[in-house]
Amino acid sequence: MSQRALIRVAFGFGALLASSDAFGQACPLPKRMDFRVEGVIRRDIRGFTQGLEVRGDKLFESTGALAGGTRLTTIDPKTGKVTVLADFGRSFFGEGLTILHDQIYQLSWQEHAAFVYDLNGKVVRRMDNPRDGWGLTNDGTSLIATDGGDRLYFVNPANFSLQRAVQVRAGNEPVASLNELENVDGKIYANIFTTWEIVRIDPKTGCVEARADLEPLWKRMSADEHTYIDSDSNFVLNGIAYDAKTKLFYVTGKSWRYIFTGRFVDAN
Repeated sequence: MSQRALIRVAFGFGALLASSDAFGQACPLPKRMDFRVEGVIRRDIRGFTQGLEVRGDKLFESTGALAGGTRLTTIDPKTGKVTVLADFGRSFFGEGLTILHDQIYQLSWQEHAAFVYDLNGKVVRRMDNPRDGWGLTNDGTSLIATDGGDRLYFVNPANFSLQRAVQVRAGNEPVASLNELENVDGKIYANIFTTWEIVRIDPKTGCVEARADLEPLWKRMSADEHTYIDSDSNFVLNGIAYDAKTKLFYVTGKSWRYIFTGRFVDAN
């Protein structure tokens, strides 16, 4: 079975669990939302996208140590031009990224480190992270991180100390494999690793309010892109950014050539 077929199965199984009434209803069952594409950016250099965020007129990106290595980059949404701010090669495996108070925060995967940079990519300091590093966002005060499990961790940006954690659930079923994150109007959007699914979470309760299947993006890619993505099972959907000025989302995948812009809309 191809990776893409496995992803479809995983999405269907997750939806089945979420719709089952065999479990207690600690959270309302998630609604369905659609992603309506409004534009496509074709980047000039691929990156193994692990974190993505809008800042001003640029996208800031963290990449992992595959298909090009761990880097901090910026991407021009108008041209797709990628500018490398810092290249760390394989010295560590870059993961989630967020920007808070004019500083870039980047997680590492299994090195148990969180790095802080200025907006030019210069290292300011390093913090210890007792968990694996996956996704990262912020709420204006705290950093919000994931470790591949079913929890959102709220941590102090000064020292990465844990403030609180919340379990993410769809209905009464825990939702694991939470990966790249984006905080939008007080809600957390999260990729579910190895699937085409993005969920919207209430960070106060951990309840998944809505879930979207982004597999229709596949049909918008070229045959060459299909061949490239199918060449490695790691090249999955991962990357969510949001521009508060335009109200547009940016979504992409690991080593994808394309970044799609659009809006999430609750389905009727």
